[in-house]
Amino acid sequence: MWFEIRRETAPPGRGQELAQWMEEQVIPLHQAGGMTVVGSFTDADDPDAFVWIRKFQDAEERQATVERVHQDPAFESAVGVPSRELMAGEGVTVRLVPTASSGLA
Repeated sequence: MWFEIRRETAPPGRGQELAQWMEEQVIPLHQAGGMTVVGSFTDADDPDAFVWIRKFQDAEERQATVERVHQDPAFESAVGVPSRELMAGEGVTVRLVPTASSGLA
């Protein structure tokens, strides 16, 4: 099992709009496609950043789930088109494997 922490950044001054879009469109679409989203956050030190944590059993599950979500007919209109306006560049992804003593293991 492993987690992905994704940090998305909006153009200056559009962080609240990014957060609302992520919460109302992006995350529900991913969850409907079978993805486990552990949590979502705004960044206390950067008002234009949004962070979400996704959980996968392995790389194969991740690949299958991401492909399923991206092939959903709703993806392009709900995520693809708006992402070009609400996201400043590529997001940052950190992949983590919990240790044996982690509360997430």
